[in-house]
Amino acid sequence: MSGSASRRTNRLEVLANVPGGLVLCVAALALCSLVFVGSATADDLQFSNQQARQGLFLLCGAGIGFFLLLPHYVHVLRAAWLFYGIVVLALLGLPWFAPEINGTRRWYALPGFSVQPSEFAKLGVVLALAALLRFKTRAKTFDGLVVPILVTSVPALLILRQPDLGSALVFGPVLLAMCYSAGASTRSILAVVLLGAVLGFVASLTSLHGYQRTRIDVWLSHWSWSESNLQTTEVRELLLSHGYQPWQALIALGAGGLTGFGIGQGPQNRYDFLPYRSEDYVFAVVGEETGWLGCVTVLGIVLALVIGLLGIAMRTRERFGRLVCVGVATWIGTQSLIHVAVCGWLVPAKGLPMPLLSYGGSSTLATLLGVAICLNIGARREPILAGDGYR
Repeated sequence: MSGSASRRTNRLEVLANVPGGLVLCVAALALCSLVFVGSATADDLQFSNQQARQGLFLLCGAGIGFFLLLPHYVHVLRAAWLFYGIVVLALLGLPWFAPEINGTRRWYALPGFSVQPSEFAKLGVVLALAALLRFKTRAKTFDGLVVPILVTSVPALLILRQPDLGSALVFGPVLLAMCYSAGASTRSILAVVLLGAVLGFVASLTSLHGYQRTRIDVWLSHWSWSESNLQTTEVRELLLSHGYQPWQALIALGAGGLTGFGIGQGPQNRYDFLPYRSEDYVFAVVGEETGWLGCVTVLGIVLALVIGLLGIAMRTRERFGRLVCVGVATWIGTQSLIHVAVCGWLVPAKGLPMPLLSYGGSSTLATLLGVAICLNIGARREPILAGDGYR
């Protein structure tokens, strides 16, 4: 058999071994995205093209992801630090080269579209940490925790500077999950969590922007609201100002009942009460229009995707591949939970899309690339002869 024929056979074998269940999960979330982004923007002339653009983003991500399946993922390992360096440089350039939108500098404006480096930074950190922690002994040393913390902190702090607190919060669970999976002790992980909690508390007192502190104050105060004080002047002013977005999202999410109002029929969505409903609050549209059953279905698909990625990690003995799957699963799961919690006002409002569901080219492409790399890993079984104390 010639070399080209052999490579063609190997590629066909790889494609045949791609986990079909995960592909179906991604396809189901992509379909949900098109449905709910279309519903959220159908009556809005300014954003009526978002459904078509989201379809284009999904097609581009699927196409690039398909070609990522063909070469061995060792090439991803070799390019991990290069990709990390590119996203860090992109984050460094935002204050000088990105336009200010809604008081933040998060996007590079390019002809016809924009790029948000923070979304690709999540994938960059996962790949860099996997490359760093793939050595068995590193995670069990002091250096094995300090260096990963530094690697994670650089993009996280640059994202906080934009400011974008929601995206920065995703990095913490990803760091902890990957360090623990690589062999760090429970005591070390708890020490890092405690340190992070202390630093977070200090930052909340000294470094938060005014609007972020206001969001926290309104979130704290809303737990004491009841029928008796909702009509007071103070509360009504909050609901029309700083508490408007989360309050409207909570109304939408709770009004759907068991089965919802129907696609395109939700009052908060249709009559433009809910802001940013195709992006930061798309899950509230899911709840309003498909009810509790729709929410459970979407969350079930996300859960199946996360469990499937962790399943690949458990079956993969090669350390880089396993760590990448753990990191991508933690990233998607954490970001989805934060998004849902924001829609239910269980946490203060943050501008954070739901992976593969919210409108957004950078978020969609970065997530699809991460999943495609994991599918590449799952389609291969690398023989490991050395003993491995990996969890």
